[in-house]
Amino acid sequence: MTSSLPVVAVVGGGFAGTALALRLQGAARVLLFEPGVPGPGLAYGTASPEHLLNVPAGGMSLWPERPGDFAEWLARQADAPAAPEGGGPIFAPRPFYGRYLREAWQAAAGAPGGTLTHLPRRVVAVEPAAGGGFHLRDEAGGRHMARQVVLALGGFAGGPGAPPRLIGHPWEAGALEDLAPGETVLLVGTGLTMADMVLSLRRRGHHGKVVAVSRHGWLPLPHVPGPLPSPWTVELPEGGMPGPLALLRLLRAEAAKAEAAGVPWQAVPDGIRPHVQAIWQSWDVEERGRFLRHAASLWNLHRHRLAPEVFASLAEERGQGGLEVLAGRLDSWQPEGEGAEAILRLRAGGLRALRCGRILLCTGPSGSQAWAANPPVPMMVERGMLRPDGLGLSVSPGGAALDGEGREVPGLYVLGPLGRGTLWEITAVPEIRAQAGRLAETILAS
Repeated sequence: MTSSLPVVAVVGGGFAGTALALRLQGAARVLLFEPGVPGPGLAYGTASPEHLLNVPAGGMSLWPERPGDFAEWLARQADAPAAPEGGGPIFAPRPFYGRYLREAWQAAAGAPGGTLTHLPRRVVAVEPAAGGGFHLRDEAGGRHMARQVVLALGGFAGGPGAPPRLIGHPWEAGALEDLAPGETVLLVGTGLTMADMVLSLRRRGHHGKVVAVSRHGWLPLPHVPGPLPSPWTVELPEGGMPGPLALLRLLRAEAAKAEAAGVPWQAVPDGIRPHVQAIWQSWDVEERGRFLRHAASLWNLHRHRLAPEVFASLAEERGQGGLEVLAGRLDSWQPEGEGAEAILRLRAGGLRALRCGRILLCTGPSGSQAWAANPPVPMMVERGMLRPDGLGLSVSPGGAALDGEGREVPGLYVLGPLGRGTLWEITAVPEIRAQAGRLAETILAS
């Protein structure tokens, strides 16, 4: 009987929370707390068809044991995108992936004897129960009891803003509203979010200049056009994991070997990827800090790549002068009329004043700590149930939350990007779905 099953509260219903809930279907009673529709979350909640997945459809299945599930689902859709000319994988529009996740949830939640319950509310408090487990309180005042709690909050919340001139969260409704088509727009950050915002602006008929600024002024790199190469086998050195500098040297050497063999460099980051979590965990605090200061941007540039057609669009924008990319940072800004005057401190030296209609912060999960202010995190940190680690929340390699003293909290887990401090490579579908599978086994075995 379902009443005898353990109750698991999953806080957050984006990809991570949904993947875990689906894994627990039939074996636990799951309370999924998600204000929106379960599945898409922030990452796949866009309705814009120009926002493409950064991973081919063949790598986006919910189920690692059924790697072709999403690609097969996509092929059944009457409005599915056509395969690119010349062959190669499909980088599907993200709204399709959001629909895929939503349908997977709906099928499981609506199945006879289903054990999944969606509660469209935010959790504002989590407290230990005297006899074990946890009490949860939601924003509507509802109280719930669960044996285990999983925080699947993502790490993509935007930073503080001052609408309408400065938008801290570029995905929020109205971020691009009431913007004159010819106004200059400043994008702070030159990664994947920046690429999405450029495409969104142009689709809306915006023809003004777009200026993007980041520390290095690097644009995202592309996947290989056409058929993707197999991951390049990277042999780790004997006698221990490489440190940050040794890792960069190793990757450069392997890229040179790959090039000599006629294999694109993109195959090398794909080849080292299965080892990244183990390498990161082998480093001490000093080594991790050195990597974050000097190599993280370089790693992200090569690791998190754009669909070839998106890269081509950005290159065309830049070539025609519609997109200017600067190395530097936003030093300050102040309102000016209906827009703003931004002061940019350039990496090469000096300041540049820029009159713009809007400033969008596109720094992504690593550029914001806004999640730390979202309930129930602040209360749990204050009570010592959680401990921030600079990149997210301190967790064990298995995902157990660590308290203020560094001890595992029985029954409390963190799933997905907020575990970056321990796992580093935990922001993409393959790693998150693998973690969700392991965590489901841990929960059911406890």
